[in-house]
Amino acid sequence: MRRNYSDIAIAEAIAILGCVAFFAHLPGPVMLVLGLCLFAAPGYVWSEVFLSRRDRGLERVAVGTGLALMVPVFGGIVLYAAGIPLNRTAWVGVLSVATLVGAAVALITRRRRRDDPAPRRPARTRRWSAWHAVAFGAAAVIAAGAVGLAVVSADAQKYSGYTQLWLTPLPGQPSRASLGVDNEQGGATQYRLVLRRKGRVSATWTLTLANGQTWQRTVPYTTSFAMAASLYRLPDLQDPYRAVDNGAALPGKPAATPSPHPSGTHS
Repeated sequence: MRRNYSDIAIAEAIAILGCVAFFAHLPGPVMLVLGLCLFAAPGYVWSEVFLSRRDRGLERVAVGTGLALMVPVFGGIVLYAAGIPLNRTAWVGVLSVATLVGAAVALITRRRRRDDPAPRRPARTRRWSAWHAVAFGAAAVIAAGAVGLAVVSADAQKYSGYTQLWLTPLPGQPSRASLGVDNEQGGATQYRLVLRRKGRVSATWTLTLANGQTWQRTVPYTTSFAMAASLYRLPDLQDPYRAVDNGAALPGKPAATPSPHPSGTHS
């Protein structure tokens, strides 16, 4: 008898493509389709492990649905116990690993069953009523709606952006410091960065940073006189958006208490 493992291969492909799509940041519709498939894939492959080939129809669908719902529940418990944050990366990893492991076990189980076939029982004809069809359809709609709502809600969550500014001495190089800006505002942002020494402007940079982009320079550093960096978020050039200094005071002003790693705050 010719063996057909195309369904297992499709489940494995879904797990791999789901990871690739997540890390490649593919468009939302693609992520939604692959997310639904990745959610259902563990239930299917593990139902192949626990059920025999004679189990068909509603029984197989019910078991597969139950297993698909159990994987994120128990996976979340394991992640929480291990101290792993319950973010998208963790959930994609749980579903992908559960699918790939289940596919491997299903392949082994299917080969053993075919190599050692059990005596065939007479086929039983099952008749499904209209009530069974309605119940199955309602369950499928509820499950698909729940998964879709979870995905859409996760995509719709809004987080306040922030920008980080730092002026940090380099380890082992007390006369050099790292001056940098990190944009996490959620979109491209324009800045004006002004570096002052003894209260006078010594350098100015105009920056346009994409979301997640970091700008960094190595600058001369000292605590013998005041150094300060002011970051303006354009077009506002009146009020600094972020400011850092080396803790030294200008003549006639009290010195600020320096922090071990001076950097801009988040908001």
